[in-house]
Amino acid sequence: MASGEPIVSFGDRPSACCLVVDGFVLRSKIVGTGRRQVLAFHQPGDIPDLQSLFLHVMDHDVSALGNSVLGFIPHAPLRELIKRRPNIAQALWRDTLTDASVFREWICNVGQRDATSRVAHLVLELYTRLAAIGRTDGRSYSFPATQALLADAVGTSVVHMNRVVQELRSRGLLDLDRGRITLLNEAGLRR
Repeated sequence: MASGEPIVSFGDRPSACCLVVDGFVLRSKIVGTGRRQVLAFHQPGDIPDLQSLFLHVMDHDVSALGNSVLGFIPHAPLRELIKRRPNIAQALWRDTLTDASVFREWICNVGQRDATSRVAHLVLELYTRLAAIGRTDGRSYSFPATQALLADAVGTSVVHMNRVVQELRSRGLLDLDRGRITLLNEAGLRR
């Protein structure tokens, strides 16, 4: 899929779940003012719309971030597989619980951390999750997000996001350059 292309949208009734094979996907919701709040970034191995298996109407949007390779698992055979293979049901339930844990961190991030800490948390979350699947290069990783998209994820303006990135760069903690994020000082960034 091409960058920005919708996978499922608010109000859709999907008949299949999406599996991210390669690239990135984002979940977002348009709020009353017309602004977008990014709710999550998903990487290879994630099923960003697994809830559509049981919640039949989408309450948010899922779209490609950068060029992505996706697989689609039809709901009906997946439901049958869950009935016949309890281990599959447990794995999908564990995936859902992990997703919920990440959501709780995002709520704390947007609600209680200052902008610098929000960006540091997001960058470290992405790094940790990508490292777990072998998608980092030392302390660096590819991530095709603009500063505007990152601002939508951490609940700040683009101007303020730029200031935060400049501050982290000047403190020798982080470099963000054309779709590549490098942790210059991971311990400092964690603090």
